[in-house]
Amino acid sequence: MSIVASGGLGTLVYFVPMIFLGIVGFAILGLSMLKTSKKALSWITFASLGISAVLLYLVTPNGISVFDGTIVFNQFGLYFAIVMIISAMFITYPAMYGLKAKSEIFYATLIFVTIGMMVAAFSYNLITLFIAFESVSIGTYVMASFGKERRNLEGTVKYFFTGTIATAFILFGASFFFLDTHTFNLAVLSATSPTPELTMALIFLMVGFGFKLAIFPMHQWAIDTYDGTENSVSAFLSAGSKVLAFVVVLKMFLVGFSSDFREVYYLFAVLSILTMTYGNISALSQNNLKRLLAYSSVAQAGYLILVLAVVGSVGNVTSNTVAVAVAAGMFYAIAYIFMKGGAFIALNTVKGNNLQVSDLSGLAKKSPGVAVGFSIMLLALAGIPLTGGFFAKYLLFLSLIEGGLWWLAVIAILNSAISVFYYFRVILYMFGKEPQDGETFNLENSFKIPVYVSAFLTVAISLLVVWFPTMIGFAPGLFR
Repeated sequence: MSIVASGGLGTLVYFVPMIFLGIVGFAILGLSMLKTSKKALSWITFASLGISAVLLYLVTPNGISVFDGTIVFNQFGLYFAIVMIISAMFITYPAMYGLKAKSEIFYATLIFVTIGMMVAAFSYNLITLFIAFESVSIGTYVMASFGKERRNLEGTVKYFFTGTIATAFILFGASFFFLDTHTFNLAVLSATSPTPELTMALIFLMVGFGFKLAIFPMHQWAIDTYDGTENSVSAFLSAGSKVLAFVVVLKMFLVGFSSDFREVYYLFAVLSILTMTYGNISALSQNNLKRLLAYSSVAQAGYLILVLAVVGSVGNVTSNTVAVAVAAGMFYAIAYIFMKGGAFIALNTVKGNNLQVSDLSGLAKKSPGVAVGFSIMLLALAGIPLTGGFFAKYLLFLSLIEGGLWWLAVIAILNSAISVFYYFRVILYMFGKEPQDGETFNLENSFKIPVYVSAFLTVAISLLVVWFPTMIGFAPGLFR
């Protein structure tokens, strides 16, 4: 249960990290007049995000509700707010090498996007969630547009128009929500019985946020956008932005539609199966490297929404099984940032656009360290032991079995087995093929270091499994 704060100026203390980042964002825009180098801007952004994470940890109370329950500060929201800050920090340095001009706009936009993510992490009001989420979407439209090639602009346009359609569906869902409950407070639905209006709200919101999370069959924009945008932006869209969508979906359908848990269970069980299977099977036939990773990202979304199937099946939000499932999603989110984001960032080491799997031929002979680092992230995505991805999938599949959904766990494990084939195919080209003629790789330290860091974090995050009982303690914060 959350305690309602009295409000007033004292409440502003909780928003100090967001205010700080906002000031830094406008200051970075002002630095354009001083012609500050993009390297300096990247480090200013990185340091500012790190400071905001520390401030957030220091000032965030546990179980305080402000603005009539619109914002709830607790450990669950704090965890995801910090994870999303990390996702932004993760691309600040690699993005620098893909920026040809207006780097101050890119980094300021990244900071403003992060503020929206932080607000969404603590929000439990449909309108506030929507505005925070759309602020992130608008910012990522700007970030995706960096790059003057036709494929960059094409990916951005598809992303923008798909996002607009998704927004319309979300607004329709919010309208039906309000028609039935006369409020936008998500917690109100917990006390009501299922109605036709709530069912319509469930459908429209699912379609809208299904686009944002790239769930099958609302995924195609992600394939084209990840393929068309700069690698670091692809990393952020496929990792940080997806984690945000995951958090919003958890709140929307597990807090808001607890009276319709059976519908939530059936809906997400079916969608998870379709999304996992379609993403993995489609990736098998891909020769385009970024599209392969994009289809892999669709499959990963299928794994993430298994959490909703477990909670919907169990029904009792105070159950330990529900806490384990939510905590498994929390662990998966942080591991996903490094393994998926790192995989896209590793593509910076390959020259050219429209990269094919064959372009990685002989990478191990040119740079064994980069090849090993990239392989570690691919193995983590496949769920191979000793990586963060293995423990993420293990905990998630364990929660399925504990919730009595062993059949769904079997389907998820089979899908993981399918993914091994296309990940190992990429690794085979790196280690088993001869290098192509000419200079096909960017092997300066500035390109290699992000790969090494990503690979190290992908393995090191597995140590966080010892903190999993603490995550289980944070999980009930989802339900306030």
